Amino acid sequence: MKKLGIVLLGLAVVVLAGWVSRSHIINLMMPEAYRPEPIEYKVEEVLPGQFDEYSFELISAYDLPAISTVAAVALESAERRSQFKHIERFREAGITSYEGPETCLSCHEKIRISDGNGGFHQVDLRENLTGTSHFTFAAKTGFSTYGFNGEKVDNFALGKINRACGIPGSFTWTGWAVEVEGAEGQQYSEGCGQCHIVGQYGPISGAMMPGYEATDAEFAATDCLICHSAEYDMNFREVVTDANGKSRWGQDRRLIAALSVRKPTAEECLRCHQHNLGGDTYEPNPATAAPGYTRPRLVHPGAKRGTPYGADWDVHAAAGMNCIDCHTTQGHKIARGTRGVDLVANDLPGVEVTCENCHTAEPHQAGAMAAIYNVHTEKIACETCHIPRLYPDNLVYRDWANPVFNEHEGIWVPANGPFDGEPGGGITYRWFNGNGTFMANALGDNPNGEGRYKALATTPNALWAGSEDFDYDGYYEEVFRPIAQEGESKIWPFKRFQAVMYEDLNNQGPFGGMLLPFDYKVYYETGDPVASVQKAAESPMVQKMYGSLFKWYMMDQFMEYMVVDGWDTNFSMDRIASSPMRNEATLMINHAISKDGRGCNECHSAEGILDFDALGYSPERAQALRSMGF
Repeated sequence: MKKLGIVLLGLAVVVLAGWVSRSHIINLMMPEAYRPEPIEYKVEEVLPGQFDEYSFELISAYDLPAISTVAAVALESAERRSQFKHIERFREAGITSYEGPETCLSCHEKIRISDGNGGFHQVDLRENLTGTSHFTFAAKTGFSTYGFNGEKVDNFALGKINRACGIPGSFTWTGWAVEVEGAEGQQYSEGCGQCHIVGQYGPISGAMMPGYEATDAEFAATDCLICHSAEYDMNFREVVTDANGKSRWGQDRRLIAALSVRKPTAEECLRCHQHNLGGDTYEPNPATAAPGYTRPRLVHPGAKRGTPYGADWDVHAAAGMNCIDCHTTQGHKIARGTRGVDLVANDLPGVEVTCENCHTAEPHQAGAMAAIYNVHTEKIACETCHIPRLYPDNLVYRDWANPVFNEHEGIWVPANGPFDGEPGGGITYRWFNGNGTFMANALGDNPNGEGRYKALATTPNALWAGSEDFDYDGYYEEVFRPIAQEGESKIWPFKRFQAVMYEDLNNQGPFGGMLLPFDYKVYYETGDPVASVQKAAESPMVQKMYGSLFKWYMMDQFMEYMVVDGWDTNFSMDRIASSPMRNEATLMINHAISKDGRGCNECHSAEGILDFDALGYSPERAQALRSMGF
């Protein structure tokens, strides 16, 4: 039935292709509130004198003392030597305003990119950008994750765009750009859109459907400068409401921001990604330092990963390395690496991002212990020794069902459990072969072949359909043990996380199911989680998700991955319940790298950080490993 529906959709596209584009047809299937529209952005038109002032300001701030003098008479000479080549180019082309991506295309319609094999080729910039996960949220390939039915996740448009998560508590459709009012009338900005380049009133929903290409309105609303501008002002990234009554995220489109375009450095990447790494309370976070001019963004305690990329926490940051030194690019496609434990798309799934790329498989070259350390790399990931701890604000547990009142901001927030960055608290150690479940569980196995290690530890709950009679142990051996034994497993560190959210009891099974999103405005302003779920469920797109179109195209497949027979479209508030996640999440951590690794006794002692019994060693071998310290 599902295949028939896809065929019929394809025929409809062919028949109507002469009348309107495929993307417009797809958008007509979406609720009106979620269709892209042309957006009027404020354009700054500058006179020659203002252009000179911007040029002088940038060169003085970024190029001196390399350019020793910037007298007015020598300004154009200084511009030729400036790192900001767009100053000279804009002056020569007579460009006195930045009007978004169309200004970029006036020179960069085609871009020269790496082909991944040491060569280069030209591609269409728009096509290259709009096919990335940064743009669509709905890339369908490149996952390293498996469903709980044992099938590799592939060609499946489910991810951040439409899957609720226990950390943000919602998903993009119900929490894109939200105005929140505090108890004393404070105005805040909140929502998923704050960290993403899409400038529309919501995510690009059509990208989930086959054959979709970004419309002109979607492309024109792209925030190019947040990734490419040295002088970008994050204070412009706040929720604004247009004349049509719709809310979106603001952008910095000043000419000075466009003049300071450069190849992205760590600073540009961390405007968004420090939110996940160090978190909002990590003081060097550039986004926290510029929260918004009139409606500041909400600051969230509790780091997602607790691994700041900053000189005070990471040796690579201290050395001045930029993100794309390791996360190599092919145009706007950025390598994530071949390993992953959750449903996050990967634009370059075949490109490795590993320590070995720079440090080789034998990274220890000096000292009496170098040979012994290098033997350890066969079974121990570099991060296990070189991530000693996480940022203290690392979040381990979040309960959305029991909000608490935040006096400082005057809003209700989820109850957070312990903040812990230490081994055994915020960090756990697991065997990992690069595979995971799309509910963020690391998969791997002890290579001794004794079958003592289990990657998943599910504790049944009476609310879960069929869980009381489900043979978790037998199912693991049949379905997950073969996946866990694939390739080469090593002991890796992972950030622990558990959350309590509401579930749709009509769509859940022994390993989980549909986590329900919260409406941010209702949740933060009233502290009523059930009313917040109700409001989110009334969203036109959530209603569409519970309809026949999404059932045959996407949701039936989602249920298969969760070991549930089909998507039940009969949503009822009487059939929801709060529940913790089935299996504690184990999120990959790869930053906050320390130059100095752990000492022998930190693992090989009775108080060591590694639980050799839990890691699947026999009692005798575990005791021997604990006794190998000095």
